[in-house]
Amino acid sequence: MELDSVLDFLHDKTILVTGATGFLAKIFVEKILRVQPNVNKLYLLVRATDAKSALQRFNTEVRIVYICFKSCVSVYVCIILCHK
Repeated sequence: MELDSVLDFLHDKTILVTGATGFLAKIFVEKILRVQPNVNKLYLLVRATDAKSALQRFNTEVRIVYICFKSCVSVYVCIILCHK
């Protein structure tokens, strides 16, 4: 698949990224923000035991990628709470 066809496919799409604090997800988010700024919305799913720790994980592991590119993509963080 050529890069142009991938960019055309992602144009104006809404994307859900599960495991947003993981290694591959961070690379994927960075690539989307750098290469395809015309994505409609980007939802990042973060799993944690409480909302505070989920936001802390997002701020320390993912947010820096978003700030570096200052993209026009709307990024939403979805928090999944998991009880032990």
